[in-house]
Amino acid sequence: MPVFSFPGDFRLALKKVLDEPTVWTVSLIVALMRDPERTKNAILSAAESLIAAKGIQALTLEEVAAGASVSKGGLLHHYGNKQALIAGLGQRMIAEHEDEVESYRKQDPAVPGSFTRAFLRTNLAFADECTQVCALMTAESRNYPGMREQFQRYGEQCQEKIENDGLDPVVASVIRYAVEGLLWAAMWGMSRPATYNEIVAYLLNLAGANPATPKKNSPK
Repeated sequence: MPVFSFPGDFRLALKKVLDEPTVWTVSLIVALMRDPERTKNAILSAAESLIAAKGIQALTLEEVAAGASVSKGGLLHHYGNKQALIAGLGQRMIAEHEDEVESYRKQDPAVPGSFTRAFLRTNLAFADECTQVCALMTAESRNYPGMREQFQRYGEQCQEKIENDGLDPVVASVIRYAVEGLLWAAMWGMSRPATYNEIVAYLLNLAGANPATPKKNSPK
């Protein structure tokens, strides 16, 4: 068991709690020892599962807390209300997208066009892996200002990077909006056109992709 260094008074208080445990004190110790980031991820994952099953509107904090094996108070410590929880889900979606873009960019860092190609490949991969939760979150963002603003800011940041990626800004923007169209079509379950592979190859060619660039596995 790891040894922690606490002030003397706290150590004495902790010893008393351990010598005379109660349900409340044990719950408190568990809460203090829980990794905050792990707890937040558990809460967000529970929320995603419930959204997939019943939608955002029917989502309740009590159900999310139960699904994450935390108290409602523990949930509210991290996300003060349902709006904050939904915004947290939006932020995680953005962070996952950013991580994938950076991973693809590192694989193919040649300029110009490294960010645009990474953005293109990330959205193509997400189109292959998109879930009902992603579609619901995006569609419902208009009802949750915090999440909508996050998506808007992230979109603006991506557009700025695309326009300053060394490619013709118009061409780079066409690539961005074309691949986002493919992603949206996938999210809503639309069938792919027979020329899908040719469309993807054309977009990659526009972005200056090297055919020899190794492909990265799609995100899980």
